Amino acid sequence: MSYRIRFHPAVTDDLDAITHWLIDYAGPQSAARRLDEIEATIASLADLPHRGSRRDEIAPGLRAIPAGRKAVIAFTVDDDAREVHIHAVTYAGADWITRSKVRRR
Repeated sequence: MSYRIRFHPAVTDDLDAITHWLIDYAGPQSAARRLDEIEATIASLADLPHRGSRRDEIAPGLRAIPAGRKAVIAFTVDDDAREVHIHAVTYAGADWITRSKVRRR
């Protein structure tokens, strides 16, 4: 049985900022490919929620996984509720650690 993917409300802003940056930097086709990589990585967490590296030194239960070559997805897993909580999506070295700390429940 798959886990449900839930997003912190600010993740929409993360993805919008990544989209605009990629379009400006690499063009719309490249941006679409990179966003597809990010979306595919997030979707894969429904079936494999414990992927990625545990980052308990940042916050208990926090995990981080790369998406493509330059994106990082920070998330936690609630096994009881069978949910994956996406706290931050960053690109090209943006500070996912601070965003994850601030956005934790």
